[in-house]
Amino acid sequence: MLYRYLLASAVAGLVSSSAEAADAIVASEPEGVEYVRVCDAFGKGYFYIPGTETCLKFSGYVRFDSSHGEYPFTDDTTGWIARTRATLRFDAVSDTEYGDLHGFIEQRYEAINGEQRAQLISSYIELGGFRAGFSDSRFDKWLDSAGNIVNDDVIDFSPPRTNQVSYVYKAGDLSLLIGAEHGNGSYSTGYAPEPTAYYTDHDWPHPLAGAKLKGDWGGLSVIGGYDTLAEGFAAKARLDLVLNSVLSVFAMGGYNSDWDNNDGPGGTRRRNFFSSWNGDYAVWAGFSAKMSKKASLNGQAAYEDDGTFATALNVKYAVVDGLSLQPELTYTDFDGRRGDGEAFGGTIRLQRDF
Repeated sequence: MLYRYLLASAVAGLVSSSAEAADAIVASEPEGVEYVRVCDAFGKGYFYIPGTETCLKFSGYVRFDSSHGEYPFTDDTTGWIARTRATLRFDAVSDTEYGDLHGFIEQRYEAINGEQRAQLISSYIELGGFRAGFSDSRFDKWLDSAGNIVNDDVIDFSPPRTNQVSYVYKAGDLSLLIGAEHGNGSYSTGYAPEPTAYYTDHDWPHPLAGAKLKGDWGGLSVIGGYDTLAEGFAAKARLDLVLNSVLSVFAMGGYNSDWDNNDGPGGTRRRNFFSSWNGDYAVWAGFSAKMSKKASLNGQAAYEDDGTFATALNVKYAVVDGLSLQPELTYTDFDGRRGDGEAFGGTIRLQRDF
């Protein structure tokens, strides 16, 4: 009888010790780790910021441009020009009762012929169709810039980046834009005592408005802006056509009112903030043709009323996924304020996108 009692007591003690040990092990286990989750509500590349319902996308590219021969932007530069660029983009987005809420940042770092610089390209808040912040002018991006060309802006189509507010209303394939921009940059007055003036020296912003229609066939976009300081108007229109699965073309035109008016005793013509070309008008046209799954042929020609004519032709080749090689030939015939000469050269672009 005593033997049975001792055995039962030992078993009970062992069970009790095991239970206490198990409780100690459970108590000492670390809390579960919250892993990063993929967010597919806003497209590819987004993930949830741990502990929030906000999704973040990190992207950008690393680029090396090697230009040889005569520079297409001026008639007095020759030789080798090397440029390395790194661009980082951050897009934080969440869903709200008023639409998607974005916080977008784009930062750029460059080294050009040994000179290094850092630039803020974009920093804005966007809620639904409303945007406020600093970025490329809507006068440029509303029409998707120009062609798939490295030196696409020899005849310039874009004002400087600027602080801005805008609203975009979308109804199917139709989009409508209204906005105001602060302006940025300066121009030469041509006379003393103030030889330099600034696009930001005014009490009122520069208003602009645009419309866009897009479909499988291509797109039609228009935009107009008024410089409240120069009291001048500028407008652009662009037509894109997808001719077939291989070939697409575009044509774009810009108009600037009163460019020929003298701005003071020096007689210097004054471009308003939105019109960055020389003359009353400028035109751009180009094409893109798919040569294979990896290669496309791209061309562009442009002309400004002041007399300069610029062309470019390149092949963009996908070496591997995320890496492209784009050799380009350029020819510019300068005239008017930009000189009287010709420039023939080439650029080789190597770019890693991520």
